[in-house]
Amino acid sequence: MPTAIRAVYEAGVFKPKEPVELEERTEVEVLIPTAVQPQDDDPTGWKTADALIGFVEGGPKEPVGEEHDKHLYRR
Repeated sequence: MPTAIRAVYEAGVFKPKEPVELEERTEVEVLIPTAVQPQDDDPTGWKTADALIGFVEGGPKEPVGEEHDKHLYRR
């Protein structure tokens, strides 16, 4: 099972920020996430949510906005 750790890249080496329980010279695969959009571009997440309107089958067909509870908790 994958384990996520925080590390710092320094002098060509990834240095874990916390202890890692691995034997010396254990080979691992490091996945580096792609750049994330700056948080201040969509701090509430509404632009992202509105972009998904109609994308999910059975989801709302209009902007959720102030009526989000109606869509989240529909019966």
